[in-house]
Amino acid sequence: MRNATVCVFVAICIATTAAADHSLSEFPRANGEYDDSARLQRAVDATPGGVLHIPAGVYLVSSTVSITNLCSLDMNKSAILRAVKSMPFVLRVNNASCNDYNMFIIGGQIDGNALAGCMMLDGFFHYTLRDTTFLNGRKYGLSVCGENCGGAELVANNLYFKCIKPGLAGNTAVYIRGGDSHYTDCIVVDYTIGFHLAKGGSNRLTRCHVWGGLLPAPRKGEPREMLKESINFKINGAAAILRDCYADTGEIGFDIDAWDTRILGCSYFNNKVFGLDNITVFRHKYGRLLVKDCTVVKPSEHSKVYDGCGTVEWRDMMYVNYSSNEQLPGALKFDKQDIDESKVDKLLVE
Repeated sequence: MRNATVCVFVAICIATTAAADHSLSEFPRANGEYDDSARLQRAVDATPGGVLHIPAGVYLVSSTVSITNLCSLDMNKSAILRAVKSMPFVLRVNNASCNDYNMFIIGGQIDGNALAGCMMLDGFFHYTLRDTTFLNGRKYGLSVCGENCGGAELVANNLYFKCIKPGLAGNTAVYIRGGDSHYTDCIVVDYTIGFHLAKGGSNRLTRCHVWGGLLPAPRKGEPREMLKESINFKINGAAAILRDCYADTGEIGFDIDAWDTRILGCSYFNNKVFGLDNITVFRHKYGRLLVKDCTVVKPSEHSKVYDGCGTVEWRDMMYVNYSSNEQLPGALKFDKQDIDESKVDKLLVE
């Protein structure tokens, strides 16, 4: 209790008396510095409890920039932190020793450059991530509570994850071990796993879209690089709710191995241009599952709607391009004149 009291006192002092805002432009490279890691770290260290503004520009990072002092980042939309050497992460945030409310990182790009993960966030309470792009994460785009120091109430909005460099197959865009957080309007392109809720509980994903297939196959005749063993949404944390999410072109759309998962108003679609086959839309290994108001466009001839052994309830499901004799759990009934399904694939692709 004594340590906790000291921690709260320090946090209050930082937030109310010591906080001062700075711009990275105040911290030039020193003599002998050939990248921006040291100046970024000096700027962060000089801004405890305050806001560090990062102007537009490309900043080269050769060692992880660490935030442990309640500093928030306000990055110009054209500010890029780019890895130039191998390291675990470009940016690491961990305020576990003391905490504050309403810290944030807004804007900019964090580019792992196939050398590093983009960002680890740990030791937080009510933290905001918004309007940020995570490129070419070697293992992770964003790792939340990856060191298991704890964290809750992350509000993540309008995040964009994309790999444009080859050689990153097997990576994960968003790896989550914490709980009680909200991810809204986040888009993932060409990470092997989109969202992995690995641990923790009661996370909410709303209007998140995961798709892939732009990066070519490593060798002729193989699947496109980021589609091999791809999973759009992998759920291992309990009591997750996915609402209006879009699993788009992955070998497995929704992989559920957890208690009390709800998948509501979501969709699965396979862009056949990318040649993906042998698809499972819902793979369900364990736990209670509710699937409601979802739409599944038949991915390919070699595909399954459901492969699992858990307890599942289906309600008001819409299936497109399936025949009437196929197993379609929870299917809504339509008269044949309601829809000309032969036109649906063409309309969706266009």
